[in-house]
Amino acid sequence: MNKTFQCFPDGKFYTLQELEKQLNFQCLLQIDFETSADREEIREKGFEKLKKNQVSEESLALGSRFIKEIEAAYIPHVSVRSLNEIGYGLFAEECLDTGCYVGQYTGIVRKNDRRYFEPLNNYCYEYPVPDDIGRSYVIDATKGNLTRFINHSYHPNLKPVHLFYDGFYHLCFLALHRIEKGTQLCYDYGQNYWHIRPQPVNL
Repeated sequence: MNKTFQCFPDGKFYTLQELEKQLNFQCLLQIDFETSADREEIREKGFEKLKKNQVSEESLALGSRFIKEIEAAYIPHVSVRSLNEIGYGLFAEECLDTGCYVGQYTGIVRKNDRRYFEPLNNYCYEYPVPDDIGRSYVIDATKGNLTRFINHSYHPNLKPVHLFYDGFYHLCFLALHRIEKGTQLCYDYGQNYWHIRPQPVNL
């Protein structure tokens, strides 16, 4: 991916490799798995859910519709901006139409164990496949792409959806309505996220 992304407050354009250094994170363009055994187990369980008709028609349809965007690690023109009260935010740098694909939430898919709490990890999102004791796996975006900078809002302009393709789920974002250039991208993290955290800044 040769795109560059603008970062504020300096306003300069950076490649993803340069942005990693600037923002002190490791970029992961696709979901990955902690071990190859986890990958195979999760894929098998995904196909089991498909066989039992437990994968929603929406997830199947969206997976077929957006698989090219997933494989290309597509993300629209965006910028990362410093927000003093909450760190960073992701902003649209082009107009986005209702329903359009705005990127995949990437990270390491792993078991939801004690590492989530010690220390508290703010970058985990539920992956809808259970492990051997019935807990859902999580996508840990400690290593992830620019979608990890999307902030919470009770008035979101993005909707998180699970796409299903070839045995795997992909957590992606779709525009809830037309989003104008220069608008901060946001979604509702859900009430459970805030049970063990301070209440969020109202965007």
